[in-house]
Amino acid sequence: MLLNCRRAPWELRSSGIESKASVIVKNALSRDIDITPLKRAAIRTLEAEGAESSEVSILLTDDAQLHELNLEYRSQDKPTDVLSFALRDHVANESFSPAAVTVEYLEPLGDVVISLETAERQAATHDRTLDQELCLLTVHGILHLLGYDDMTDEGAEEMQTRERALGVRR
Repeated sequence: MLLNCRRAPWELRSSGIESKASVIVKNALSRDIDITPLKRAAIRTLEAEGAESSEVSILLTDDAQLHELNLEYRSQDKPTDVLSFALRDHVANESFSPAAVTVEYLEPLGDVVISLETAERQAATHDRTLDQELCLLTVHGILHLLGYDDMTDEGAEEMQTRERALGVRR
């Protein structure tokens, strides 16, 4: 089953998200955000990419923090929508097989940091809801953790194809 974050929030059942994957979402802002669609997007992405025995953390924050991280880690003196910090190198489209995965152990993939402020602006610009934009940014960030890269036209097209297949990009 493919993810469809375009459904209304009341259609997304928060109970029963069952997966071996662990997704931890922290909202660093005082704004109330329903994290269920993000968790669902993350889990579906991990499952679709064969990384269901993984752990990912997602931080929802503001432009100021993304600006600081973007400057420190990418030498880009501006805020951005999403940054990914992989804990190990992965190659896209290769079989994901964490070493010695047991019931007690999940392979930590890394962190995805999303700016809620930028997500809101982009949602309005692209005629999407905030939930839809956050799902897209979540999937995009996780694809980076899994080794996908959008620095070339070919890489960007491959990521967009995966995002469309996962139902978060039109």
